[in-house]
Amino acid sequence: MKKLLLSLVLAFPIPSAQAELVVITHISNNLNNLTAKQVQDIFMGRTRLFPNGKFALPIDQSSPLRAEFYQKLTARPVEQINAYWARIMFTGQASPPQQLPDDKAVLQTVRENEGAIGYIDKTHVDNTVHILLPLH
Repeated sequence: MKKLLLSLVLAFPIPSAQAELVVITHISNNLNNLTAKQVQDIFMGRTRLFPNGKFALPIDQSSPLRAEFYQKLTARPVEQINAYWARIMFTGQASPPQQLPDDKAVLQTVRENEGAIGYIDKTHVDNTVHILLPLH
């Protein structure tokens, strides 16, 4: 029985590493970086502007990276983030960021919109976007 369990564990290893997430923006955005607090304020609807005064368009994901992003950014589970947005939307104060399906869609949207800000796995970053904040 032990040999069977060991062979199953070795055959189907459990991934232990999480994605290295980065917050990105349009390549022409003249910001060098943002603090985690500034990114949090944008994604939680507390501000609609970048520190340079330009309009910020936060782009969320509906992929599994979303839970990891909010956990790393806010130290809260995505269920709490969903509850937060439910309260905010009920009062009509703000709307949550638009959700796109994956890194590819986020990259495309950020490339096409100067005010866009999103997050992707660092392995998908190329020279068409600018990294504002790595999330560890």
